[in-house]
Amino acid sequence: MNLFSNLSDHTAYHASRRGDMMMASDNVKTLSYAQAWEHINSIAAHIQAEGIGKGDRVAILAKNSVDNLCIFLACARIGAVAVGLNYRLTAPELDFIAGDAEVKLLFMDQEFHCLRGDYLNRIGCVCIDSDESAPILAAWLETPASLNEVEITGDDILFQMYTSGTTGLPKGVLISHGNVLANSYQAPMSTGIGFREGERGLVIAPTFHAVGLVGALLGVIYGASMIIHRDYDPVGMIETLAKEHISTVAVIPVMLQFSLAMVPNIKDYDFSELHTINYGASPISETLLKECIDAFGCDFVQGYGQTEATMALSFLTAADHRKALAGRPELLRSCGRAVFGSEIKIVGKDGVELPLGEIGEIIAKGPQIMQGYWNNPEATQKTVVDGWLHTGDAGRMDEEGYVYIQDRVKDMIISGGENIYPAEIENLLVSHPQIQDASVIGVPDAKWGEIPLAVLVSGGQPELSAEELSEFCRGKLAGYKIPRKVEYIAALPRNPTGKVLKKDIRVMMAEKYPAVS
Repeated sequence: MNLFSNLSDHTAYHASRRGDMMMASDNVKTLSYAQAWEHINSIAAHIQAEGIGKGDRVAILAKNSVDNLCIFLACARIGAVAVGLNYRLTAPELDFIAGDAEVKLLFMDQEFHCLRGDYLNRIGCVCIDSDESAPILAAWLETPASLNEVEITGDDILFQMYTSGTTGLPKGVLISHGNVLANSYQAPMSTGIGFREGERGLVIAPTFHAVGLVGALLGVIYGASMIIHRDYDPVGMIETLAKEHISTVAVIPVMLQFSLAMVPNIKDYDFSELHTINYGASPISETLLKECIDAFGCDFVQGYGQTEATMALSFLTAADHRKALAGRPELLRSCGRAVFGSEIKIVGKDGVELPLGEIGEIIAKGPQIMQGYWNNPEATQKTVVDGWLHTGDAGRMDEEGYVYIQDRVKDMIISGGENIYPAEIENLLVSHPQIQDASVIGVPDAKWGEIPLAVLVSGGQPELSAEELSEFCRGKLAGYKIPRKVEYIAALPRNPTGKVLKKDIRVMMAEKYPAVS
């Protein structure tokens, strides 16, 4: 027997050895590992009764919940491929994804009935809570159904997660059981921190994205207990971290910023059992890190990855954060070093590895790299070359192996023949006390081809003029990198994982700056 070849092996093991221990709890349902295993098997049997077999796609259009997680685990149990649908998309966008994935069955929350387009209305549907137009999960499970055992290997696809479509149409990323299990071993090996039996994790990030889903699966794999929040609530997160004795949580830095702002009496809360806050999607400022350490008194770990890499390619560990605060603040601009069992290189346009310190594309190789894009061999061949994932991120590496992301390759600005990476400028801008958030894009210029435009969020502070901003940047940035123009908006558009949607900003600025690149 090939041990740990699939996710269900772990769930079954914990159900048999620590069945009384809580697996997951939300504001509606709490299940022990034994109860969850029974629930998972029942759902799996009923999915099979709908004619769904190994390799068939099952969509989940729902917010975080115990049932949502169990439906995913039920698909894993019988080799069906779960496709989490982003409920923040429009009905036509969801219909495209469902049609592309050839989904055969839909599980959904009733509030998203309005998001069912032509394709989703043609297939079978089970409502997780209540809906007059579809059977309710609890009633659906009352009909007798027998589970047929299915052999699942590490190479079998566990889930199909769609890219955010920041460039072109969304692509279905194929992640196998083996990919998830490998990444779940790489994470604690690389950080020195992992779930222990009985520890409690807080799941806030939506499970239609890798951070939320794989984060929850890590808890299942290691026999932890998960408190599941349906949505992110700044105050609710703080209260749950304290009252539910949470050990670890995964967030994006802006969530920490909001929570600190919304809970002025945060020092009244007891976070003594919170040992780690994991964050990603963007770096954390030294100021915010110090505020968070003062408030929570725990370690911080930053993860860098993408959907095509299951979850993590590198980590900036808790020890790295301590080094940063002890005299090496530049480390906070790094996304850390490659995870255990993986390699990261920086290459030029010709694919040849660049010398240390030079900026190029970040590529990575390891057992967590996707199996490819669904029904898209051309995109797969362009993205994974000789086993190396081409991330599309521009970065550099120092002599210690720390990787510094400069930007997306496609977001690079070319001004007067010089390459400008917006992230470098953005990191400086957000250090100004009158700037809450910042994004930099290239706009056309007759003389230089492109020049940097700073799109800022003031957060109620007095707005800086272009001249004031230029003065702030002078001496800290090369002259050609300093933004020549400034625009203010209420908030930067972001996707659910916190990444700024620069394509949306370009659309917003297109009328004022024609032919924005």
